[in-house]
Amino acid sequence: MLVSLPKAADALAASGLSSATYSDIEPNPTDISVTQGVEVYKAEACDVVIAVGGGSVMDAAKAIRLLATHEPPAGEVSNLAPYYADVGGVERIRGDMPPLICVPTTAGTGSEVSQGSIITDTSLQTTDRWRKRAIVTPFNMANIALLDPGITLGMPSALTAATGMDAITHGIEAYVATKYHPIAEGVALQALRMLSANIQQVYHNGEDVTARGEMLFGSCMAAFSFQKGLGAVHSLAHQLSTDAPIPHGIANAILLPPVMEFNFSHANEKYAEVARALGIDTRDMEIDEAGYAAIDKIRAFNAELKMPAGLGDAGLDRGKIPKLGADAMLDHCHKFNPRVCTEEDMVALFEAAF
Repeated sequence: MLVSLPKAADALAASGLSSATYSDIEPNPTDISVTQGVEVYKAEACDVVIAVGGGSVMDAAKAIRLLATHEPPAGEVSNLAPYYADVGGVERIRGDMPPLICVPTTAGTGSEVSQGSIITDTSLQTTDRWRKRAIVTPFNMANIALLDPGITLGMPSALTAATGMDAITHGIEAYVATKYHPIAEGVALQALRMLSANIQQVYHNGEDVTARGEMLFGSCMAAFSFQKGLGAVHSLAHQLSTDAPIPHGIANAILLPPVMEFNFSHANEKYAEVARALGIDTRDMEIDEAGYAAIDKIRAFNAELKMPAGLGDAGLDRGKIPKLGADAMLDHCHKFNPRVCTEEDMVALFEAAF
């Protein structure tokens, strides 16, 4: 990476601003690390939160700024418990939070422009695993997002692939989500054009700053678009991050083709548009042929980017699938999937991706 926390602190100091650093944020950040971050924020009398990192860092930063001004009701097991989307938390979140500046160091999550913050709730354990939960509010939006492709030049190829496929999944799921938002759909298609045209280049030549820029801005645009909604891929993938654990972008990449096949009867025309955005010449294709070509293109990307062949290869214990399917139904993302999902469908999709 061409940015580091010491460099960021030095830049602030040069402008006469003091800072404190909190870096104990794990992948799939927990409510525990968020609470520790709030303690640092308050102990150092901070008044701004600056997130320099990938999606986990930015999601944690959003939750830290929330708890900086929101005291949980007495008796709550977790400080964040009242604010999760699945318990109507959006109604309890006020706008009086400190400013947030996001500096993404990966091109994929789009957290720098999203309303969501995904936190692993350690107080809510289901059998042998914790559950990821979402805090969703317009007040989660960063005040400033700084996108510098130079920061992403040092990303390893595997991380480049995983985050890139995460962004592509965002674009596709947002485009076919059921909510009506033609502006978001146009942004999603343009994001897919940029991402699909550059993901192979940055994977094989990570020092191409122009292609890195296209990926970074494409990722940002895909995240803008998923304010419209996501879908079943994300409801399924959210279960895997805390169980296998399988990195979120890799889980998305593996799950995307079977979910697209599941949705096909309800989204074939939109998948044909996705095919065109992915660079496929569909002029001589029927709608269904073009739609299936989009699915084949995703599989081709996965193969070239050396994604695991299935969830089993990625480390999932098959015996856990029934419980994972049940938990996926608790995730809010599938509510916007073009085809209604049942628990049996979720289990079948995990099996199809295995």
